[in-house]
Amino acid sequence: MLHARRAAMAEASCTATLAAIGITSIHAASTRTTQGQFDRELHLRVSDGFTRQSWRNGLQTWNETRDTLAMEKDEIVRITIVNDTPAVRVVSLGDGRAMLRIRPGDAACIDLFVDSFDPFEIAVVGQPPLSRPVRVRGEGLSLRQPAAD
Repeated sequence: MLHARRAAMAEASCTATLAAIGITSIHAASTRTTQGQFDRELHLRVSDGFTRQSWRNGLQTWNETRDTLAMEKDEIVRITIVNDTPAVRVVSLGDGRAMLRIRPGDAACIDLFVDSFDPFEIAVVGQPPLSRPVRVRGEGLSLRQPAAD
């Protein structure tokens, strides 16, 4: 029993330390939405530097290869990031937003509320080539369907 208590205390301490520096567990519940409340889903892979995106809106799915991601202000995007590299990666979702620590072969999912027009970047911390800038648009330009190229 003492061993279980110590393990629980160590895990809680580690979680608190990581939260204090802005790293969120991949199993943490979203603080902005309840389960199932999001506008679109975005799937990214670390190994390709986030260059290929897979979007889902309801039953519709489409793939893109773009230098810059586009999201709408006040949109909630469920982002799933797969770490298909052999090392642990910490992924930043922009200044002031949560960071995700993802083990090799794992995937992290977070609901991101786009609450301002400020552009940001989804990036692997310490790996500049593994990043993708995100541009935020207003409501007038719907991004909830595939772009016509």
